[in-house]
Amino acid sequence: MSAMRLTGYADRFGVHPGDTIKFYVNCDGPSEYKAEIVQMINGDTNPRGPGFIEKPVAGSLDETLPGRKQIIHSGSYGYALDAKPLQVESFTIQCWIWPTTPKTHPKYWKHGSQGLVTKWIDDKGYGLFINPEGHVEVRVNGTKLASPTPLRDHAWHFVAATFDAKTGELILYHEPQIQYALDPVVEPVSTTVSEAIIHTPAPVALAAYTESMTDDPLAQSSMPAGVTFAGKYNGKLDTPRICKVALSRLEIETMKLGAQPGLTERRNSGPTGALSEVIVAAWEFSEGIDTIVAKDCGPYRFDAQLVNLPTRGMTGHNWSGTVFDWKEAPKEYGAIHFHDDDVDDARWEIDFEWTVPADCKSRFFAAKLTTPEGDEDYIPFWVVPRIGEEQSKIAFMVPTISYMAYANEHVACNAGGAELFVYRVPIMQHQNMFLAEHREYGGSIYDTHTDGTGICFSSRLRPILSIRPKYDHFLAQAPWQYPADLHLIYWLETMGYEYDVFTDEDLTYDGLARLENYNVIITGSHPEHNSGTQLDALHNYTQRGGRLMYMGADAWYWVHSFHPAYDDKGRGVVTEMRRCESGIRTWRADPGEYYHAGTGELGGMWRYRGRYLHSVAGVGMSSEGFDISSYFSFTPDAKNPRVSWAMDGIDYDEPLGNFGLVGGGAAGLELDIVDTTLGSPPHTLTVATSAGRHTEAYLLVMEDFGFNQQGLDGTTHPRVRGDIAYHETPNGGACFSFSSIAYCGSLPWNNCDNNISRLTKNVLDRFMVDGPLPPPPAEEIKYRGRADY
Repeated sequence: MSAMRLTGYADRFGVHPGDTIKFYVNCDGPSEYKAEIVQMINGDTNPRGPGFIEKPVAGSLDETLPGRKQIIHSGSYGYALDAKPLQVESFTIQCWIWPTTPKTHPKYWKHGSQGLVTKWIDDKGYGLFINPEGHVEVRVNGTKLASPTPLRDHAWHFVAATFDAKTGELILYHEPQIQYALDPVVEPVSTTVSEAIIHTPAPVALAAYTESMTDDPLAQSSMPAGVTFAGKYNGKLDTPRICKVALSRLEIETMKLGAQPGLTERRNSGPTGALSEVIVAAWEFSEGIDTIVAKDCGPYRFDAQLVNLPTRGMTGHNWSGTVFDWKEAPKEYGAIHFHDDDVDDARWEIDFEWTVPADCKSRFFAAKLTTPEGDEDYIPFWVVPRIGEEQSKIAFMVPTISYMAYANEHVACNAGGAELFVYRVPIMQHQNMFLAEHREYGGSIYDTHTDGTGICFSSRLRPILSIRPKYDHFLAQAPWQYPADLHLIYWLETMGYEYDVFTDEDLTYDGLARLENYNVIITGSHPEHNSGTQLDALHNYTQRGGRLMYMGADAWYWVHSFHPAYDDKGRGVVTEMRRCESGIRTWRADPGEYYHAGTGELGGMWRYRGRYLHSVAGVGMSSEGFDISSYFSFTPDAKNPRVSWAMDGIDYDEPLGNFGLVGGGAAGLELDIVDTTLGSPPHTLTVATSAGRHTEAYLLVMEDFGFNQQGLDGTTHPRVRGDIAYHETPNGGACFSFSSIAYCGSLPWNNCDNNISRLTKNVLDRFMVDGPLPPPPAEEIKYRGRADY
């Protein structure tokens, strides 16, 4: 059953003791639900492990609340509120468009038409549209005039319409930017409208049109209150204009070629031929690209509020192909790409709150929601100590940026691709089926929009059904990201360690101050997506004597940033990532669209910005595969006195991690290796390796080869392996890297009595001590290049 009648989210990921966290719930069907706060210990239901474990929080929230349905209104658009100058008698509307779904099967369109530039509702008003057949259309009240030639998708078109109130003449222009040899010439079309424009309080909508207006502020949670928008447009929109007269074809061409707002023309309004302004609104999307406001450079400054974060920093109709950074040539980036499934905030009403006790331990928590009918949901959050009020010497850095990157992933629903990727038929979770039916919950940064273009934003202000306990990912057929990291939390709890938690969102905003009071920082199993501030802080921490335990693989891979336009709603609300011509990717950005809109930084891989995980962790991504996990064996380096202490209680010849809850072993899914050519410090020791033990499903990462050939898989290629590695850093610091996503899945095996647990304990016990680590033996203090592993 794919129905999920109980879903929710919180207003933040991390909350300090003494602060209040808010929760938003959709309860669609049941009349009531129970809400309680629980501590999360283990989220894996695999019977070969310890099983699902949660712990009640004494004295916390435990309430029965009335259920109510809350809806997400997805799809991006812009709007400017009604004003007298917008209630024109005559008009000229014009814009450039790059449609991506001009004609779509009717079952996918609730409203049929797509709005472009509209002030129209219920057959009243005016506007430019794309009709269900994929033709440009102008409307004056109920009169519709369409171009005879359909729009070509993924191509620029100039469209304009004029209406002369005195003559009733309505003209529509449609000009493809590129005219091919056999294309018909698209002539303007015209008709006569016998009535004046009927004006309403409807706002001007960009990339949509107004569907209804009401005095009920809860009727639609998008703004403005009480207004619903329909006909969300898929595609780019560039330089939309509204004028208060019916311009001539020459005057339209003048604006089309870039005339600035303030266009004037001489009208014979009197014996002197007075000079009068004709522009009402002229939106310049090339200005304020890092904002969610579309600036109007016309005389009235009808700035349009953008809803659900359409994509900016996109090439416009005039992009020359010579500049790739929108900051260097903003006038060539005057387009916004709108999508009918964008979502930046569910905008639900608050259902309950919880004030964290001042003495609460820093841990993984969740709001557990249940109904008498058996519905269930968990809303995870983390209690994070304030800087200077740390509770432990150990801190677990929760990779919430990576959680957001995978949030509500739909890749599993691509049956053909998913089967090829995992070498088997993927097993679907009920979350996957629900999300396939409810695109309004938004996708992950691994998904594409309904128009096939890549999703580059992810918001945490929505239910994220993949950040849940009991969730198995289709790649691993086992826990992934959040529930996989609970394997490590279970191990810390079982072994009796005191520890704090903070998120990489906290680290991005707080910097080194978030780390420097801890002796050791532990990462999650898959911290793939990272911000630059986070990387700076981790590097500086290790160089100042801090210790890092890198518990997974494929970290520091993709460049992420938090969009500054949402800082007023809290830290880290929306993260942005652009997939460029590099790395393992499910989609790629179009040329010229590699720079983030929010921060202006180059997207893609950190590696292609000269920042390698190897320089901090000693290892970096080498391969991935999704059938079975293997194990590690110690290398001669493990006997080196610098690191031999990590082997205490483990025989040199015994397999390391030939067991586990993720693929059956500790070396699997994604793997990292030592590589001094990519920045591994030359004194890095390769303590153990899984070389030669992987299947043909494991493949070398594409950035490590120039063209496809045979011999790139785990049965033959020497770089398809995982390397457990160790190196010291200045001032008594060090890093120990375990280099496999599956590694943490072996920790709970046999109630944590196993050699993976023992190795990890040896490292943590040494790293958590006060003061600098013991220096290496004198004979080992030397640099040496390595080429044997």
